[in-house]
Amino acid sequence: QQQQQQQQQQQREQQHESHTPGQNLQQQSQDRDALDTFTAKPSVQRRGANRNLFAQLARLLRIAFVDSKALKTLFTNFVLAYNIRAGIAVLLRTLTLLARRPADLRSINKWLGEGALSFRVEAVRVGLFVGGFSGLYRAVVHVLEKIVSGKTRKWHSAVGGWFAGLSLYAMDKSWHRTMALYMATRAVQCGYNFAKLHGYWHFWGSDWAHGDALLFILSSAQVMYAYVMRPETLPPSYYKFIVRQGPIDEVILQAVRDNNRNRAINLPQVMDYVQRSGGAEAVKTVQRHLTSETPSIIPCRALHPYTRFCSLHTLNAFKGTSREIFPVYLSLVLVPAIVLRFRTFAKGPADVLIKSLLSAVRSTTFLAVFCSGYQAVVCVQREFLQHFNLRDHKLWYYFAGVISSLSILIERKSRRSELALYAFPRAMDSLYMILYDHQLAFRVPQGEMLLFCSAMASVMYCYENESECLSPLVAKLLDRFLPRKSRNHLALKLAVPPPPPVSDAEDSDSRVRFADSPSISSSGDDADDETDGAVGLQPSDRNKSVLSLSGGYQIAP
Repeated sequence: QQQQQQQQQQQREQQHESHTPGQNLQQQSQDRDALDTFTAKPSVQRRGANRNLFAQLARLLRIAFVDSKALKTLFTNFVLAYNIRAGIAVLLRTLTLLARRPADLRSINKWLGEGALSFRVEAVRVGLFVGGFSGLYRAVVHVLEKIVSGKTRKWHSAVGGWFAGLSLYAMDKSWHRTMALYMATRAVQCGYNFAKLHGYWHFWGSDWAHGDALLFILSSAQVMYAYVMRPETLPPSYYKFIVRQGPIDEVILQAVRDNNRNRAINLPQVMDYVQRSGGAEAVKTVQRHLTSETPSIIPCRALHPYTRFCSLHTLNAFKGTSREIFPVYLSLVLVPAIVLRFRTFAKGPADVLIKSLLSAVRSTTFLAVFCSGYQAVVCVQREFLQHFNLRDHKLWYYFAGVISSLSILIERKSRRSELALYAFPRAMDSLYMILYDHQLAFRVPQGEMLLFCSAMASVMYCYENESECLSPLVAKLLDRFLPRKSRNHLALKLAVPPPPPVSDAEDSDSRVRFADSPSISSSGDDADDETDGAVGLQPSDRNKSVLSLSGGYQIAP
């Protein structure tokens, strides 16, 4: 070992002597540089990398939110949505006080005080949702166009719609399910219209003149069945709305549920309600039928103990529903007509007010006939079953929903499909929950958010690329909050060469015309409701070129 150590020492000395002084200095410099690389320079490099990262991030944010005008769109639509929600609340409060306590309008605190109006939090949420959706959509689409692809592609709108759908988190969680189901229905509508338009497949019966009414009837029948037998499958606010419009007490509804499930009813509670509402005469009438806690049917008089006439009960249901719902319908029709179409309102306020009033009266009549008709069918069903000594069955309430839903024919044609698509997702949700209770369906974590984002991806794709497949109402809403005019105009300026000179006569035929401002038709005009809602285009021109110039220049769809 000593000999080996001595040999190694001699070799090192020989190597050291073989290097020149210049080479030794060069080696030392390289060693110092290597040492600096592992000590001092990493911090400098990290600082430089961080500055570069921040610069890239700042550039990305500038492109996403400033160059695309996403921040401006977010703020503008937030203010607009907030004002619409606030206007509806103020007008509804005003109409309610006019009908019940007109003297309270003299006091600002009673009219617009904090205790009287509770819309502010919801209005802020609605504003954040609408503004956030439009702003995020513009930002994502602009980033994809400028950074990812370098040009506009069809799939950009789908990706932008998906990420913009995350703005649903701004809404209260109780709204998530309703919004997800409603937009999923719209997405299915877009998909079906797309398949039908391109000849992929055609659903039997979809071209019927009253196919929309049939969809509403089947959906409403499921909802009314759930109202009587499975209220837990309906949203709490929606169930309370139905109970408030229908003059049947919750005590009687629970007795009907228990009786149809062969359970003992709470007889003392039922009789106490009858005593309070109808007096001793009603108690005697009801006692003849409720001889035990498991009767064959809850008698008709228990449903309306205050009167023994079913026709009077039906009339009271009509009057109560009309008085309750007319201010709501008038607010929903009039406020958007003023806020979103202020120019039209300023030109002819009387026309807008008359159309709004007629539309609200027609919609109120439809809903009042629906509610009172359901009560009438249930009363007739009880008389029929008692006459033949038959037992009550839960499917009777589905049948009553079918009959009362025929009131949809009172509404104008352009509103029927919208009402059908409003009732359809609630019916499907109720059916899904019933199937889940029977272990025939399953749940997905964050399924409501995933469903909403996916639905908005489909809707925005159709809005940008297949607008003729989109519902006119949805198209008008999107045109109001996300107008395509600026993007189309910019694309045309970049892509179209200057047209050759044309004469005045030719120019009058080929001039590009855009509408001043797209809007929602809420004034009850059938002609407005039947339009497709594209910006400045007629329904027949939705799938044609935006610009058609003389001299052979023409843009593909």
